[in-house]
Amino acid sequence: MTDSIIRLTKSEEKIMKMFWKRNGEPLTSSEVVEASPDRNWKASSVHLLLNSLLNKGVIEVRGFKRTAKNYARTFQPSLSKIESTYIILS
Repeated sequence: MTDSIIRLTKSEEKIMKMFWKRNGEPLTSSEVVEASPDRNWKASSVHLLLNSLLNKGVIEVRGFKRTAKNYARTFQPSLSKIESTYIILS
């Protein structure tokens, strides 16, 4: 991770907070949708948000998890909340 400024959208911030509340537990995109009942996110929107966070380097692919008939990527933060606050504010 570089020490450049990272700008997150409000939705990206909410997803990052969700990861940090779960102490970095890897989540699939479906689990992100399920864990946010107060949001009306569709699976396709969460997929786009996760890819954006991947491109920004704030999350990483942890592995794969079997879901029904398919395998889904699991994601986890690549930065702690403290590290990201430092980079975002610097």
